[in-house]
Amino acid sequence: MTDFVLPTQSSFDALTTSGYTLNDADPGFLTKEVGGVVKLLADQMASDELIHVRATRTSTGKTEKFIIDNIADWAAGPKIVTSDYFSDTLLDCTEFFTYTGNDDKIFKNTMASPVVAVDGDGIPTTLTYARTEGMADDPAQWKVQSETEVVIDLTEDPQPRNSSQIANHTGAPGNMEIMVNSSGTALGSAEALKDNVHLAIVMPNFMQTEKPEWDALGHSTLFSNVFNTLPDNGVMMVNHIEFAPINLALWNVLDAHVNVGHTYEATWIQTGSESRKDVACIKRLS
Repeated sequence: MTDFVLPTQSSFDALTTSGYTLNDADPGFLTKEVGGVVKLLADQMASDELIHVRATRTSTGKTEKFIIDNIADWAAGPKIVTSDYFSDTLLDCTEFFTYTGNDDKIFKNTMASPVVAVDGDGIPTTLTYARTEGMADDPAQWKVQSETEVVIDLTEDPQPRNSSQIANHTGAPGNMEIMVNSSGTALGSAEALKDNVHLAIVMPNFMQTEKPEWDALGHSTLFSNVFNTLPDNGVMMVNHIEFAPINLALWNVLDAHVNVGHTYEATWIQTGSESRKDVACIKRLS
């Protein structure tokens, strides 16, 4: 497995990002500058390694197409699997395979979309999602669980979680035989995605809802879930950390993992003209 050298501000500043192939007008939040950080990581990877993209409700294929078009040698590069609902809600993600050229090294992990109920003012009140194989029970008082589904009461704020609860959140492990490319070929056999991911690219949704406490919970569970899929020396790259809710959630997750004995190395990079770090690169050490 690649022993990643994390991008730094100096290595980023040495790039000429203006020369990258990327249509800024296409839907998706990736920029050429953030793509430069992606390239610094992906260029280190081999063909038997795997990138996992998490960009909830915004997985248009823009990040994946950037990697195809811009890394040093795509033919000898890693495979990519993207986990999302692939619906048309926040951004239209229904043309994912078309946008990425039906490349046989691009795979989709299609997640079951939750059902959101709203009140008369359009404010979400409950969120219902199907239970999947391997999903652990969660005794949180704002959850009603059955054998087939979980209903979350959004009218109450979620209860605070301690370090152990945050750090141990894994979600349901993905099975690689249900992750397929545009031809229907599976990414792997009946084997969990966990520990097979070498680089995770996380593009959290920076737009807040009317439920900021739930937004925060969503960010922290996403970050911890991704961190827990990484083997030692695996890397999680997180965009949009200039937004306070995302930044705070990431620090809460990293602190929680330290408190339960995990270690990591991190770099923080400013890719834009504003004097704020907007990308974090986290290398799991243990």
